[in-house]
Formats: sequence, C-alpha cells, structure tokens
Amino acid sequence: MPVYLITFRQRALMEYAESTAWYKERSLQAAQNFVTVLENALKAIANSPYTYRNSYKNFYEVKIKKFPFNIVYFIDESEQRIIVTTIFRQKRNPLKKYR
Repeated sequence: MPVYLITFRQRALMEYAESTAWYKERSLQAAQNFVTVLENALKAIANSPYTYRNSYKNFYEVKIKKFPFNIVYFIDESEQRIIVTTIFRQKRNPLKKYR
C-alpha cells in the first residue's frame, strides 16, 4: 500500500505554528514534544489513513497523544494525498472543526 503525501490547508499551518509557539513560550521541551507527537501522528496517517475515525462526511480525525489537539483531514484518493484541514484544539467550539 502506498504512503500518502500530506499537505496542509493554510488554516492548519497557522494552527500548527501558533500552537508550537504557545508551547515554546512555556517550555522548549514541551514544544519539542508537541512537534514530535504531531509528526508521529502524521506519519501514521500517511501510512494508513483509513485506520482512523471517519468523524463527519469525508473528514477523518486523530486525537494527538498527551496534547489536547485533533488532526482533522480528508483523503484525496485520486492524488494519493492527505489534506490536513485543521490542527484542532479540543477546547474550541466543535462546530468550527469541519469548516
């Protein structure tokens, strides 16, 4: 089975950068741990995107270990791509997750 290419929507890139910066302000180690856990989750998604919960229409969702975030994505099968739409902080309004 092929490994899927991962791309990010602009919103997801901003959330990734802002969240990493927030953790970095508090602790460099926390920021490094956040990035490591997120990258490991993205690798797992790329290797097996259909393993995770299909939470809404064509959106899949993965909870990040040890951090209050979910990766929300959809699969473009024709291009073998994962499109990450948001790095969603769980304390936010869930109605905004799939926009």
